[in-house]
Amino acid sequence: MHKPLILIAEDDPDDALMLKDAFSEIYQDAVTFLSNGKLLIEYVNQLISQNELPSLILVDLNMPVLDGRSVIKELKSRIDTKDIPLVVLSTSKNKDDIDSVMALGANDFFTKPTSFSGLVSITTSIAGKWLNIKY
Repeated sequence: MHKPLILIAEDDPDDALMLKDAFSEIYQDAVTFLSNGKLLIEYVNQLISQNELPSLILVDLNMPVLDGRSVIKELKSRIDTKDIPLVVLSTSKNKDDIDSVMALGANDFFTKPTSFSGLVSITTSIAGKWLNIKY
């Protein structure tokens, strides 16, 4: 059984490091970070050209170059990527933000927690729900 490949688009280096550590806590180390949505789309295209797909994609909403909404629109409109679970992890708690990304096709939405234990809890939940990994 191969490890699930998790792609994360996150422009904040501190948030990226905390996410990496949180996924390590739940034994998920096949995590690739990209600093914006454009790089994420390019990486997904590269994987597809090698007949691979990520198991899960996490995106931040507010990123430079290409934001989370644009990533969702792009990936959910394509036949080859529309079924990849796509989860938004954002500082936003705004109901309009949540509703809009869900309407675009995001599979789930989490507000970034203020504590590391909160982040581990979220990554555990995401892995259980979207990667079918039980802890």
